Amino acid sequence: MEKLILSVPNMWADHHVLKVREVLTALDGVEDIYASSAWKHVVINYDPVKLDGSAIAVALTGAGYGVDEAVLWESRPMGAPDPAWEALGVRVTKTNQRDLELSGDFRRY
Repeated sequence: MEKLILSVPNMWADHHVLKVREVLTALDGVEDIYASSAWKHVVINYDPVKLDGSAIAVALTGAGYGVDEAVLWESRPMGAPDPAWEALGVRVTKTNQRDLELSGDFRRY
């Protein structure tokens, strides 16, 4: 079993994710697919005996989802934070005090 991680810039919405999954599941040898429109990446686990890695990129390109480059991620233990989150910066939210006052006891339960 091998893992291939591809950058797919044209996959920017959920219906693109569905189409990419449809194209990849049709290939013999593809075992598992994770596609993210948020990160525009596809992670494919495949059997190299049944399928050549370049055939995956050809299938995606033929469906209109050109592949930029193979992306190499270091293996991280399950639950380890994704380094891309660091680039987003700190997100801080603050509840509006008026919202709390209008909600009364509702928020206590």
